[in-house]
Amino acid sequence: MMRKRQHFIGGLLVVIAFVLGGAWQFQRLNRGVTTKPVVEQIVQPHQWSGSRKAQFKMLAATQRTVTDGKEVTLHLFMQSIKPANYGFHANNLNMIENMWLNIPYSISNQSRGMQHPDGRYYTEREWQQPTIKDVTLRFLVIPNSYRQRQQSARFSFLVPERSDQFVKYSVLLNLGHDGSVLA
Repeated sequence: MMRKRQHFIGGLLVVIAFVLGGAWQFQRLNRGVTTKPVVEQIVQPHQWSGSRKAQFKMLAATQRTVTDGKEVTLHLFMQSIKPANYGFHANNLNMIENMWLNIPYSISNQSRGMQHPDGRYYTEREWQQPTIKDVTLRFLVIPNSYRQRQQSARFSFLVPERSDQFVKYSVLLNLGHDGSVLA
């Protein structure tokens, strides 16, 4: 009986040691981690917004009904100023990987690509240049995803400021009707 009790206490001490060691290791590894890796900033249309790495200015946002749902077309000026790690890939300058049409608590849609206003897609060489680009983005929204929304839809551009900090610049959109949808 005494031997069983000693084994039980010994096993309990081993489990407690593992739990305490795990907690210590967790604290050690997560020291210095930013508590808010993504900070959202709501920005106004028709104004330059962004950071020292990339800037954009929303000029127009329209919506029209198509067979599969709604097509949202955004017209904006964009400028990549400094290289950033878009899409969580080192030295990836493709800003489109961090641009989304977000319907909070429902679905996020990525654009089909960065297009010139005449419909031609930007080449890799074009979007890597630090010039101001006249960009058109198109997103397809299925009706069910918008009906489930909890908040206003938004165009979001996630800009990596540091390796552990992102700023999500968002422009609010009102997708309740066809035509202009800038909120």
